[in-house]
Amino acid sequence: MRIVFVILVLLNLLALASIQGWLGGSAPKGEPERLSNQLNPDRIVLRPGGSTPPGEAEAAPPASPQEQTAAAPEAGNGRDATPAAAPVATAPTSPPACTVIGGLAEGEADALMQTAISGKPGLRSERKTSTTPTAWWVRIPPNGGRDAAERRVAELRGQGVSDLFIVNDPGPNQNAISLGLFKTEAKAQQHLASLQAKQVRGAGIASRTTTIHRIEVRGPAGALKTLTSSPAVRRSGATISECTP
Repeated sequence: MRIVFVILVLLNLLALASIQGWLGGSAPKGEPERLSNQLNPDRIVLRPGGSTPPGEAEAAPPASPQEQTAAAPEAGNGRDATPAAAPVATAPTSPPACTVIGGLAEGEADALMQTAISGKPGLRSERKTSTTPTAWWVRIPPNGGRDAAERRVAELRGQGVSDLFIVNDPGPNQNAISLGLFKTEAKAQQHLASLQAKQVRGAGIASRTTTIHRIEVRGPAGALKTLTSSPAVRRSGATISECTP
């Protein structure tokens, strides 16, 4: 027992000597002594928790294109992602429209197509013609030459018809006997009935027509308004109406 006791005492003495530094080193007495025992203590910099030293940040390798592509959707889904730019408002466009420039003679239609319509951007034009009766003619068609027409005129004068003449102009109506020209068909029918009452035979009514030209123009409403208010259209005396765009 004495030997064991002596061994324990020696072990305790060795432990005490080691703690006190009697065996060649000394234990740090506190934080100042620990700092003094370190190499280059003046280069130690204390940083907030979680911060990365500049050297480590610069040494980080750049992300590969595959990683950047994979990270892009995640950044777009985050709460702090930059919102998409609002679409730029565009100016309202003029609605499509259709305008009819009508009541034109052939020369007037030609002039408008060349000076006011053709080549204008955004405009599409279509030229149309229509035949309109302008007068109704009561006449006896030609039946033979000039001599036959003069004999028939003498006969008509004997029947009490004085307002008549022989057509001299070359063409299909040359040597016809004109009995009257009327603005309406009703007036022409009334005069024919009066001639028939005088026993005039062979007389009839033929309409005289005029070819009217019109131009349908389609495009933006603003461009059509500018066209119809142009001096060329106003000088033509044309009628302006709307049509289906």
